[in-house]
Amino acid sequence: MDFRNIADSRGNQIFHSNKWMITFDDEHIDELISQAKKNSKRKARFCLHPDPESQMQVTYLAFVSPYQDEIHSHPNRPEVLIPVRGEAEARTFDGGGNLIKSEIMLGNSGTAFSSSPGTWHSIFVKSDVFVMIEIGLGPFTKDSTVLLNN
Repeated sequence: MDFRNIADSRGNQIFHSNKWMITFDDEHIDELISQAKKNSKRKARFCLHPDPESQMQVTYLAFVSPYQDEIHSHPNRPEVLIPVRGEAEARTFDGGGNLIKSEIMLGNSGTAFSSSPGTWHSIFVKSDVFVMIEIGLGPFTKDSTVLLNN
């Protein structure tokens, strides 16, 4: 499987679909995991939206263990996470970095996780690989994601 036929590479294992209306299936997910394994950051993303300016942002993300996000928030947009494969822990924090809540995300469970704008959160991958869908509002800008310790 090669993403070149359906996507443009934005570097560092980030791919944007050439257009809306593609089908992203298990074979694509396997390739996304392969891309994550090649990345020193241990993750890869495939954006179903063609560009960062799209009003709807739908992204498949693959992570390879060991992986843990930095604590971050999205000040101006809510976010929905839908686990697809594997297991991860969704963590919510207060502004001081203290853990408030922890939930297990299991692929193929049918469970979605949402957060409101400004919620500090991260994920911790518990299985060898974890794949999820992230849905948020666009456009994506340099201010869309803020790290807690910056």
